[in-house]
Amino acid sequence: MLKKYKPSDILTIGGVLAVIYGFSAATLFTPDNDFSEDENRYLQLKPKFSLEALVDGSFTSEIADYYSDQIPLRNIFVGTKAISEIALFKQENDDVLLGSDGHIIAKNDYPNLSEADKNVKAINRFLSAMETSSDSAFVGIDFKVAIAGRSQDVLEKYMPSLYPASERTEQIFDYVYDRLEAPHIELLEPLKSRADSGEYVYYRTDHHWTTLGAYYAYVEIMKSYGIEPYPIDYFTRETASEEFYGTTWSKAGMKWIAPDTIEFFRWDGDDDMVTEIVDNGKTLDGMYDRSYLDVKDKYSSFIGGNNGYVKIYPADGSPLRSVEREKLILIKDSFGHSLAPFLAAHFDLEILDLRYYKLPVIDFVRESGADRVLILYNMDGLVSSNSLAMLNYGIKN
Repeated sequence: MLKKYKPSDILTIGGVLAVIYGFSAATLFTPDNDFSEDENRYLQLKPKFSLEALVDGSFTSEIADYYSDQIPLRNIFVGTKAISEIALFKQENDDVLLGSDGHIIAKNDYPNLSEADKNVKAINRFLSAMETSSDSAFVGIDFKVAIAGRSQDVLEKYMPSLYPASERTEQIFDYVYDRLEAPHIELLEPLKSRADSGEYVYYRTDHHWTTLGAYYAYVEIMKSYGIEPYPIDYFTRETASEEFYGTTWSKAGMKWIAPDTIEFFRWDGDDDMVTEIVDNGKTLDGMYDRSYLDVKDKYSSFIGGNNGYVKIYPADGSPLRSVEREKLILIKDSFGHSLAPFLAAHFDLEILDLRYYKLPVIDFVRESGADRVLILYNMDGLVSSNSLAMLNYGIKN
């Protein structure tokens, strides 16, 4: 005998099926978005079916990502999930911690120290190759390493209660410094002390340091070189944007968090600098690409964003052309972008990003005539990627 269903049961089942099939149909027939401004990433587009892709599992994986990325009202669902997670007193969503005073902080509980070990070995081998080379081009080059703290390392004051950040921070930095053979410049404690006193040295919605934080890093770097840094009142602070939402905000889904402010620290004569992006031949007058201030990725306004090889030097006719300036090679991740305009007040810069630069760095240094080499990386880059392995490309055993 067939079971009789109540009208309410039929309505419930029908409603659930309507939602499931309705959203599936809407996803299929709504034009795809290829890029998410909120998340600053490319979205999964509709995958092409093939028997090979079905067998190896890539098709099912891609179709799942497609429905996740292209579902209608996706941003509303992402924000609703974040609200529900916080309402359950979890203090986090998608590995982003909700801190105090409007800070959201990427969580890095168990970093990959094996990756850090590989990167440190690559730095040590590169330094050894320079020091043991018979080539006179390497003689006298000042080689140093500076490691910026992650947001959770610097912003301990704003971390959720009972989160054991400081102990893990010490373990990671001790691990790296104990193995690093190159001289290093201490950046963590000076910036952390500034953050502890309430200064705005790291963004609240992004993993980078602010321009003020970059200034304090510049001060420590110049002191390590025995060069007097310019005092903060030497610079004119320009508010470039008050609507900056960073990568942490994109990941967190916490749509209620207020945006950050981006500043440019201008100095007399910086308009006379030329920023040459060698990758694509583009040249900037000055060191800022203001077109990025009109899109979400506003941090890329510093020196034109992520590129493999960038040069910064005084333009023809600039008074700085008549001044003897040292050449500094800056091997960096994106933390170097907001630092570069400070360093350019003293040095001609040759900037390499090994995530994109794929030629032998040892040859580059040999042919550059550089006076100094500075490796500047955020600790997260040291423990989550192996881009510094490119340092050893072209070095013979």
